[in-house]
Amino acid sequence: MQLMSLRFRVVLAIVLVLCAGCAIGVALAGWQAHAALREELAAAVTSGEQSVKSAVAEMAPSDDPQRNLSRLVRSFDGDRHLRVEEMAPDGRVILASRPLESVLAPSWFKRVFGPKPKSVDAPVPMTGIRLRLTPLSGPDVGATWTEFTELSLVLGISILATAALAWLTVGQALHPLDDVSAALARIGSGRYDTRVADLGALELRTLTRGVNEMAVRLSAMQARTHALEHQLLTLQDEERADLARDLHDEMAPHLFAASVDAAMARRLIEEGRAAEALEQVASIGGAVAVIQRLVRDILGRLRPTDLLELGLSAAVGELVGFWSARHPDVRFDVATPEDDSVITGPLRETLYRVVQEGLSNAIRHGRPNRVSIHIETGRNWVEARVEDDGAEAEPPGPEGFGLSGMRERLAAVGGQLAVVSGGPGGGWSLIARAPLALQAEHMVLAS
Repeated sequence: MQLMSLRFRVVLAIVLVLCAGCAIGVALAGWQAHAALREELAAAVTSGEQSVKSAVAEMAPSDDPQRNLSRLVRSFDGDRHLRVEEMAPDGRVILASRPLESVLAPSWFKRVFGPKPKSVDAPVPMTGIRLRLTPLSGPDVGATWTEFTELSLVLGISILATAALAWLTVGQALHPLDDVSAALARIGSGRYDTRVADLGALELRTLTRGVNEMAVRLSAMQARTHALEHQLLTLQDEERADLARDLHDEMAPHLFAASVDAAMARRLIEEGRAAEALEQVASIGGAVAVIQRLVRDILGRLRPTDLLELGLSAAVGELVGFWSARHPDVRFDVATPEDDSVITGPLRETLYRVVQEGLSNAIRHGRPNRVSIHIETGRNWVEARVEDDGAEAEPPGPEGFGLSGMRERLAAVGGQLAVVSGGPGGGWSLIARAPLALQAEHMVLAS
């Protein structure tokens, strides 16, 4: 059955049901015909016996009784249900009636549908002769056989016609499945522009619509993936450019100064001017300290180590210090919870990344005078807001990689992100809200 097509299974089931129904119908009709024939034969024997007895009783004495009996036997010629035989005292058949000729039926059909005959003897007084009456089922069984063969032929033709019609109907109804199968194969190979015609039965139309919707969503996901890949590469290039600029503008001068001071200290030592050489060495130490701070700032941008060690408030403070040192004309207002220990694990890093991205967007694109960062915790929620009073940009098109990344991060911890324009001082407001309870469940599962 596993190798049969659905079309063949449906047609086979219909044919089997029809055959079973026909077989039951024929069996019931045969049983009723058998019972009716048995009753009809019993009635024929009873009627024949009465006729014979009446004829024998009314038979006038005659010099030739044999002739009268022969006439009586011949009167049953052509009878459909009864054969009359004149029996001699020694059991010999003197004369027998000639019943109606009938269609011969197969022996198995006679055994199934024909009742067993039971003869009745009617004695003729003062002669020793008996008239034997034997019921005949042959003509009725033959007629039943003819009807049976004709009915079987009609039913067979009807079943074949029904099967052919069902084969065509089911094939036509299931034809869209071939299109769906081919479409799924093309979609599986990456051809997301594939569509299936909305044809066929209602159930199949629902399936084809589902396939088309899936193809549309996969196509949109593919386009989004390509856009994210492009934006990611662009963002990486921007980050590299920022790092290169910081290294060039801030670290390179201090390295150059340290190199000059080292050369000067060496010359002074060679000239025996130790005190002046010590001043140059101290200058080198100052340059190295500045370089270490710059390296620490860059590492903090790449990976906030204080985030896991000192908590979210300290990490946000380091982030604000980084931007404040580079943009002293911007005022930063920071408000964080005194105890942020309830913000742990993935949620803490997620909020840090949201604040980091919000600050970066505000400074780079808004040119603000003031940026505020507020982190507030409730009974079972935490909210982080980054607001600026910079110039409002044009209505944004498709979301950039930064916003998409923040939404995906927040969705992973059960949170949501909202971006609102036109705050109290203009600019934009970035609002991230996430549940603490879900975060606690994540921590329990992780442990």
